[in-house]
This record gives sequence, C-alpha cells and structure tokens, in this order.
Amino acid sequence: MSDSTVPTPAEPVAESDPDHSSGRSPIAPFPAPRDLNDRLVLDLIDAVKGILRKESADRLRDVYLIGDIEKDVAKGVIERIRELANDNGKPITLYINSAGGNVTDGLAIHDSIRQVVSRGIEVTIVVQGMAYSMGSVVLQAASEGRRLSLPHSWIMIHEPAKWAGWQSTSAAAQHLDRLKQMQAQIYQILAKRSGKPLAKIIRDTKRTDFYLDAQKAVEYGMIDAIVEG
Repeated sequence: MSDSTVPTPAEPVAESDPDHSSGRSPIAPFPAPRDLNDRLVLDLIDAVKGILRKESADRLRDVYLIGDIEKDVAKGVIERIRELANDNGKPITLYINSAGGNVTDGLAIHDSIRQVVSRGIEVTIVVQGMAYSMGSVVLQAASEGRRLSLPHSWIMIHEPAKWAGWQSTSAAAQHLDRLKQMQAQIYQILAKRSGKPLAKIIRDTKRTDFYLDAQKAVEYGMIDAIVEG
C-alpha cells in the first residue's frame, strides 16, 4: 500500500541557453596568443623580404648588350633602361660586348640612352671585350666622363656604309640619300664625343676598319678611362 503523503521527486528543470533562445550565433573565441604571435612573425618576415627585394633591385641596375645589335636585342636593352630610369634616378650601367649590327637598331639604343641622360640620370657604358661598328656608336651615348673600357677590350670604327648592311654598290645606290644621312649622323656622333675634327674621323675610317685598344681609345677620345681589374 503506497503512502500518498510521500512527495514525488521534482523533475529537473533544463537551464535556458540565452544564445539559442534569442536566435543569436555563439560568439567566436578569440585567437590564442600563440596564433597572434605566429601571424605577427609571418607579417614581419614578409616585410623584411620586401625590403631585401627592393635593396637588391637598387643594387642590380646593370644592363647587358651582348652579341649582334638587332631588333630583339635593341628592344630588350631599351625596355630595361627605361624601366630602371622610371623606377628611380640612380645611376645605370650598360655593359657592352658587341661586333655591331643594324644601324637603325643601334641608333635607337643610342638615342634612348641619351634621352635618359638628359633627364639627369647618370649612365655608364663599359666595354668588356669589344665595341665594334655600331657598338662603338652606342658607346658614345654614355654620360660625360662615363665611357669606360676594361683593359684588354677593343673598339673599332669604320665607314658607316658598311654598317648599313648593303654589300653591293647597286644596293647602296638605291638607298643613297638615306645612306648619306646615316653617314652624317654617325660621323657627327663620333666627332662630337671624341673631340676629333670631322675630317679626321672620315679620313681614318674611309674604306678601312680602324681598331683601337683600350689605351689608344682613350687617346683618340673614343672612351674616357680604363677600368683596371
């Protein structure tokens, strides 16, 4: 027989969840301190890498003209020089080792360098090996006093008709007016930078290849100084 006076145990009442009852999402936990430190370290590493990349780019302001002067080579040299000039006004160095090539491509490099020089940016050109034919003309584009050569390099100038790439008299005759204009332009460049009378430049290059070692190139005015090893 049960005792009706004994009270029955009360059912446990579930505690209400304020977030669920209000329909709000639980608050995301804060990152652990270690996660924050890892992020800071990674950000610091990225910043240091950026500084090192910029310093490296500032140091490597060198351009190379190696081989024959033709449109692709000229395009690469001109683009690189302009890119460096637009980046900042620090000096640029062009190293040249070329037997020459196309006249108009060589003049394009020359004029592009002179344009950069006119903006007040120093451009040094160093002959390492040889600067023949149109290579010797490109060499003249350097800033004042910055046409340099390694001790055992050679410079060669000759009659501009040879540089035009026309081997026969008949072919040259078809382009006679343009040939004369190119001759005049190139002779003027060589005479102006060397300080030699125009008549002497013409006489020394008439129907012959005029070779100069580094020391004689200084004396003739084709370069300003020799870079000792």
